[in-house]
Amino acid sequence: MRSIWPKDERKDLYKDLQRRISQKIILEGPKTLLKILLALDVSYRKGFAYVSAVQWHIERACAIRIYLLRMRWSMPYISGMFFIRELPPIVKIVRTFSINFDLLLLNAAGIAHREGIGLASHAGLYFKKPSVGITERVPYGYYREPSLKRGSFSPLYNKRKEIIGYVYRTQDYVKPIFITPGHLIDAKNAFYIMQKLPYFSRFPEPLRLADIYSKKEFEKEIKEGCS
Repeated sequence: MRSIWPKDERKDLYKDLQRRISQKIILEGPKTLLKILLALDVSYRKGFAYVSAVQWHIERACAIRIYLLRMRWSMPYISGMFFIRELPPIVKIVRTFSINFDLLLLNAAGIAHREGIGLASHAGLYFKKPSVGITERVPYGYYREPSLKRGSFSPLYNKRKEIIGYVYRTQDYVKPIFITPGHLIDAKNAFYIMQKLPYFSRFPEPLRLADIYSKKEFEKEIKEGCS
């Protein structure tokens, strides 16, 4: 496939744009009660993006609905600029089904990013909603390894020694995950809400389900969950 990404000399312009957009991020709140979480994931096969969105009731700990959408999309992955590839499919599924949610959850970086703005922050800014990012490897920052026991955690710091997220061990003797705020939520509240989610594996259940469904074959579907 022929890349449609601009030449190397243009990449610095995009990085500068990211830095300027990052100044709009608000790391406060949330100011309202968060009831409905939306976990999203995207897989790519043969020129298509397979997007899954799990609408999750936080207090009842169950999936309300699972939305599935296939669309033509084949942007390449560019390190540090995940939003260029991933944000359009995320926007498309939310707009197509008019999905209601209070909090976005993505398998991506929030503010723990070289430019201070990962995909989770871009998505939060776009939808004007609180957002949180979870990654399996540290995207940016410094931390001490937490205990090997489930539930242990440690802060994630930037170069100014500010807390930009948390390192969280969700299973005994399993590698931790990295939780970072994206937008309209602070690091402590982001971590508190993520702790409330069920963990049957390394990742929280809504994000695990989103990953599973994005790897299936579908065109456009809605699957009903708890009523």
